[in-house]
Order: sequence, then C-alpha cells, then structure tokens
Amino acid sequence: MSAESVRVILVEYYVTEHGIRIFGILPEAETPQIRTVALTRADLRASANAFYALVRGERFRMADHLAGEALRALVRPIEEWAAPGDVVHLVPHDALHRLPLHAVPLGGAPLADRNPVVLTPSASVLRYCWSQRKATRSSVLVVAAPPADPPMTFAHTQATAVSRLFGEPEVLVGARASRAALLERLRAGNESPDVLHFTAHGVFEPDDPMRSGVELADGRLTAEDILGLSLAVDLVVLGSCESGLSKRRPGDELLGLTRALLYAGAASTLVSLWRVDELSTGLLLTRFYEELRAGSSKAESLRRAQRWLRGLTHADVLRHAQEVRSAPAHGSPLGAALLLEEARLLARAGDVGAALRVYDALSADRGLAEGLRTAARVRAAQVRLARPLLQRRSGEEKAFPDPYHWAPFVLTGDWC
Repeated sequence: MSAESVRVILVEYYVTEHGIRIFGILPEAETPQIRTVALTRADLRASANAFYALVRGERFRMADHLAGEALRALVRPIEEWAAPGDVVHLVPHDALHRLPLHAVPLGGAPLADRNPVVLTPSASVLRYCWSQRKATRSSVLVVAAPPADPPMTFAHTQATAVSRLFGEPEVLVGARASRAALLERLRAGNESPDVLHFTAHGVFEPDDPMRSGVELADGRLTAEDILGLSLAVDLVVLGSCESGLSKRRPGDELLGLTRALLYAGAASTLVSLWRVDELSTGLLLTRFYEELRAGSSKAESLRRAQRWLRGLTHADVLRHAQEVRSAPAHGSPLGAALLLEEARLLARAGDVGAALRVYDALSADRGLAEGLRTAARVRAAQVRLARPLLQRRSGEEKAFPDPYHWAPFVLTGDWC
C-alpha cells in the first residue's frame, strides 16, 4: 500500500489548568475538529505519576490504570475521526508525553490494535520528517553489547537477528561498539545507513539533560553529540534496556532525545517510554524488523509486532530462549545468564521441577562467578516458596499480556 493511499490524521493535545483541548486535523475538513475533556493539569500529572509507580511496582495493574475513564476520554474522539487502519499522528503535551496513549483501550481493545499510532513533537516537525524519508531500507548499522555492568544477556542475539534481516549489515559489537568508532562512521561525508539500531544501556541526567544518552564501550554518546551529527537515516531504534528511563520525567526526556535525533536528520525514531525487559524487547524488535522488511510501513510494523508479542505463550518464549542458549559456550557467563532466564521461563510455564534442576546445577557450578551462583540460589528459594502457585500454571498462558512488555516503544516522526 502506497503512502498516498493511506489516510492520515493529526490529533493534538493542549493541557490547561482546567481541562484538555483536543484538536483533530482531518484531510477532508477545512477546519480543525475540537473536543474538551474535563481533566485538569494537576489530575493528569497525578495520573502519569501513578502510572509510573505501577511501572516500577505492580505492573499487572498498568492495563487497569490505562482503562480508566479519564484516559479513555482522551482517545475517544479518535474513534469518530479515524477509521480502522488510518494512521494517527499524536502530538502530546505536558504529562501526556509520559503516557502510552496507544495502549489506552478504545472499543474494548488498545488504540494500537485499531490504528497505527505515531508521535510527533509538532506538525511542523512532522513535515520535516516526511521530507527526510528514504525510498529504501537496505542497509543497517547495529551498535550492540558494549561492555556493561550489568551485562545485557540478549544483546548479542538481538544484534544478530537484526543484522540478518538486511542485505547490507554493519555491526559494531562489544569493544568495537564505541563512541569514537560510531562518530567516525557517521561523520559528514560518509554514506549514512538507512537504519541505525542501538542495543545498549541508556542513561538520563536530570541535572544536565544534554549529557543523557547511550553508554558505549569508551563512553557515552550524548544528546549533545547527536545534535552535532548530520544523519541521513530513515530510522533510529534505541532498543536499549533503559532508553527512556528517567527518575523525574521519563516521557519528556525521551522526547528530548528523540528531538536531537530528528533535528540531526533522522526521519523517525523508535524508543521506549520506560525501562524495558530485555527478552520481550528483543522479541518485539525482531518481529518489527521482519514486518518492515516484508514491506509494511514503520507504523504498521510496530502495530503488528505489538499484537504478535501479546499473543505469545510461555511455551513460545521458552522455545526462543532455548534456541538462543544453544549458541554460547557452556560455562560462559553469557551461557549461565541465559540458563537463569530459561529457568525463570520454565517456572512461569509451570515446570517447577525442571526450573529447580537448572538453578541447582548453576548453584553447584564452581566455575561460575559467585554472583551468578548466588542469583541461582536466591531464585531457587523463591521458586520453592511459590511452588504451589507456579504448578497451577500452563505453558499455554500468555507470556506478555500487560502493557509493560508490549507498549513501551513509540514511533516518532515519519510513519511510512
């Protein structure tokens, strides 16, 4: 489907002390559609704070919070303005930057089930992003798994999975995933890759936001560094475990980092709104790239990947983890970390006996670092305490049904 044949609408929010104005810009309407929701700025900020408290704690309640009447009222006009399948560009304001509006239910299912959803800082930035769109996406530069503490268990596998989907992959991995090497590769005069993918730890500096960025082998790639680049890149993906983490203002800082990438020339970014789970993130992004390479737009690829992830069972995820574990050498720290993850999945799938056998074997392996052996002992004790509950579970239960896993990533900029 060509970009010209897809209907696109713009939905802009303006938060005031007494309510929220919602403006709908429709291609066939001469003037904006306007709605007002009686939700004060103070109440909206309280809702965003409560949501992030759930992200850090009772994640199983995130969906209930998003289904509250106040947040559903903010997306309800979209049902009137957009038909299913139309691309919806959201322009958040104030604390709405911190909330995953695409995960708010509309008609009994998340908005993202009904419509591909994209964010934009403003209508003027959106026009600029569209002008930066590339005709092809054949090349990728993957920057992955720089030495880190804690290490990223699935970083290497994510990098391999992503690079295999492109005909012209470049990979900077481990010690080669350095700030110096990346800046040299992206300096003016060098041909830019179509896609730039990061799998590394992200950091937020509340007192100096321009120092926020991505930790690489020889130091941090900062927002200030990014603003100094000239990026002719169609898509930048920050598939890092903390790409949007902020103790103070996760969404706003995420948007700030995104703006640096967009102003440097990237047509679009895909980044997370909160600290994410490594395993579910790897699965989601790999599926996203598979859809993208099959010909779907970026917005539609993300929508399909999110729906696919929500449908995975514990048995599906366990099979993936076992396939990944077959690669590292036995006894290596990475192999042990993957075994720890596999044991956790076994317990969640109800196979407590198998999980305990893995934990006990790791606990007894004197060739492993003491930290890994201790982690295995602690998890084994937790599984034994929860054994009656765990044994009632089935491998066919959904592994990632809650928004914590499927909803953190947001696409900003060009949708196509």
